[in-house]
Amino acid sequence: MKNEVILLKQFTRFNPIAERRHRRVVARRALALSLLALSSLASMPVRAQDSSAAADSQDQVSPFTDYGLEGVWDVTVTIRDLAGNPLQSFRAMNMYIRGGVFEEFGARNPPGQRGPGMGRWQPEGDNRYSAVFEFLRFNADGTFAGTQKVTRAIELSAGLDSFTSIATIQILDINGQPIQSGYATETATRFK
Repeated sequence: MKNEVILLKQFTRFNPIAERRHRRVVARRALALSLLALSSLASMPVRAQDSSAAADSQDQVSPFTDYGLEGVWDVTVTIRDLAGNPLQSFRAMNMYIRGGVFEEFGARNPPGQRGPGMGRWQPEGDNRYSAVFEFLRFNADGTFAGTQKVTRAIELSAGLDSFTSIATIQILDINGQPIQSGYATETATRFK
């Protein structure tokens, strides 16, 4: 377009009729583009209403409608012995995602010896939920050591800003066979 304008200026320097003709063509293009932009803007509210209605209908169709646990949580995990005595506490971050997907990362093991936890959660009624996740474990030399599976029974507070849970823990070898088990209690507050 820039080269066109330079060429046209050179051509029209001695031809005032061609210059007027070019100005009319440019004006028509600008008018056409303006009308196209205006018609696009005029149709946007209709499209926005349509997409909003589609989103509402998707929410109504979804069988997963409990959003109380959704979000990111700062969790304190306390490993306990069989008598219930605390053995060790550590922090973890949990993210409960709409649709029942769950992600977790705890700070008990060195970062190189475990992967992030991934799993599923679901409502059980009356501010109660269940969740199960697994993460990969690694030896100090980086070789695969197996997995750890955690199953939780969660109770959300009435204010929906904290929860407590009891977790059963299974440590599995590289073939998925249990080699150790235990349990933990957890307290959590919603991440803000």
